[in-house]
Amino acid sequence: MHIGLSRPKAPPYPTPDVDAAIVARHAEQAGFESILFGEHSITPTDEGVSHSIHTEGVPYFQEPVVALSRVSAATTRLKFGFGVCLVPQHNPVRLAKQLACLDHYSGGRLIVGIGTGWSRAETEALGGRFERRWGQVREIVGLWRRLWTGERVEHQGEFFQVPPVRCFPQPAQRPGPPILIGAAQDSALQRAADYCDGWMPAFVTPEAVAAGPERIRAGKARIRELAQQAGRSMDDAPVTAIVHGGTGRDQLKRFEDAGVERLCVMLPFFDDAEGARRAVTQMAEQVL
Repeated sequence: MHIGLSRPKAPPYPTPDVDAAIVARHAEQAGFESILFGEHSITPTDEGVSHSIHTEGVPYFQEPVVALSRVSAATTRLKFGFGVCLVPQHNPVRLAKQLACLDHYSGGRLIVGIGTGWSRAETEALGGRFERRWGQVREIVGLWRRLWTGERVEHQGEFFQVPPVRCFPQPAQRPGPPILIGAAQDSALQRAADYCDGWMPAFVTPEAVAAGPERIRAGKARIRELAQQAGRSMDDAPVTAIVHGGTGRDQLKRFEDAGVERLCVMLPFFDDAEGARRAVTQMAEQVL
């Protein structure tokens, strides 16, 4: 099982966030396999709080495409990705191009966790349709896969229309970087089986972490079953799990035994470069 890092859960939120390149260099030097960054572009001020993790509303995060570009340039081996990308908040052709460039120029190191976000105000301010956001995701993922072939693509969908185009460069990973559905609900398993390459659940409380390995076993079995029903082969559905940073080695072994391919441990809070170095070093001593 590969061990990676995920940025701190919130709150509190560092403002501004520490440069992803600094955190990634420390992660690579410490021996971690990967690092994931979440996405929230704006913080609506009048929406209120409706999510159990983000108890102070939508958090402040640095722009992930920019952050991952800096990670790519600052490292040579470290895999990196979205944990998760809020897909309906992007133009699908532009994002396909950005993802392909990240993967191409990094030599195939990109991991694409996807989701929709829980904030109606954030989604709609950035162009998504909140009630149909998962329908948008499905259409967008299918369009990405076609654009990544380098062939002529024309698309007339429910949400997006694209005239005949080609899009280059192609991703280094073929047929593209892995696309992992980023949620732990049962509905995520159906989506993983229908149109994704795997699953990216997050376990952010001690209780959820303790129950996580059994949830993974059951989820992998269900994805295999649903994929077979959909005519797809996912005999070993890849799982990248995000877990709370208090997890010890014994608990990590339970996730490995449950079939997790990659475990990304949440870093503790930090708000400057030295704090990032200490946090990464501390986590390396704990889990590597």
